[in-house]
Amino acid sequence: MKIKFLLLTTVIVLFACGGENQNNKSQITKLPSTPLPAEPPSKAMPALPASTAITVNNFEDELSKISYISDPKNISWPRVLEINGKYIYIEEKPNKVATISLGHDEVLFGITDKSQIVATTSFAQDPNSNIYSKAQGLPIITSDPENIIDLNPDIVFADPYASVDLIDALEDFGIIVIQTQLSNSIEGRYNDIWLMAYATGNLDNAEILAEDIENKINVLTSLSNQGENPTKTVLALSWWDAYWTAGIGSTEDSVITLGGGINAASKVGIESNTTIDKEQLMSINPDIIVITQSPEWGGEDFYQQLIGDASLNSITAINNSEVYLVNSNWWTTLSYWNIKGSQELAKIIHSEGNFEDFGDF
Repeated sequence: MKIKFLLLTTVIVLFACGGENQNNKSQITKLPSTPLPAEPPSKAMPALPASTAITVNNFEDELSKISYISDPKNISWPRVLEINGKYIYIEEKPNKVATISLGHDEVLFGITDKSQIVATTSFAQDPNSNIYSKAQGLPIITSDPENIIDLNPDIVFADPYASVDLIDALEDFGIIVIQTQLSNSIEGRYNDIWLMAYATGNLDNAEILAEDIENKINVLTSLSNQGENPTKTVLALSWWDAYWTAGIGSTEDSVITLGGGINAASKVGIESNTTIDKEQLMSINPDIIVITQSPEWGGEDFYQQLIGDASLNSITAINNSEVYLVNSNWWTTLSYWNIKGSQELAKIIHSEGNFEDFGDF
């Protein structure tokens, strides 16, 4: 009897399944499923808070602004640059890096340290240098190819004034030379940092430095926007057998603008760094004069000469005792350290400005 019942049951099931496969009209009524017991709360995986998500920055936004970088999306090795019509292949992160210009020294020490830097210019190791404490004790690089080759660097950064013979000699020895012009503009300063960081494998450090620069710029910009007094005209001045000033496109021009002043030389159409005579100086008639010549190179003597010249008393800056001997290392260097010069000027213009957290680099 049991055997007949099982056979009958099997036939019914097969018939039902066959019918569904043939015309899909016969349906089997599903019995309500028995829910599985819930997992004990103590064993449930807690959801991760959104703040713990790790964001990976590929730096494409920053790198895409630099025309020298062939593929801004590539942050692996090798990396390729195209400078002055020449492709530069960097196979791996360099272990030894050097520069032959002070501006490049300053940028490099902002993104790395002595573990990667094998030498600096003599200017970087001057006691008055912006990076003296960081550079002190390293070998000093010269323009002699043998001196540089003996250091065995993987990469050397050079400015446009480096001789062709020097660059050829280094490249013939297998040393990568990256020759670039450092910029005067704020945007250009960022690009200088990102380019050197890309070539040396220090993009994370560049991001930290860029954020610090941005914070400092925001402090200066905010202070300028809050100023209640009319913006003052500022003239950068030095003496080298003649009065020298700095106009449109100069380093000092960007320093003055960020510091909240109007460049008096640019206002009258003067371009770059050039000489002016006494009559022009009196005609420009700035509200503030900043002497960008270091005391070691005659800055103090020039200051005394300028304020002691009775024929110049009609100049507003001299008449109002608004002549200042400023830090030449902040005003004339080709790196982000110029922001300290802008801070110095902002302190002059806005005597009550709050720079407690401004800091150095």
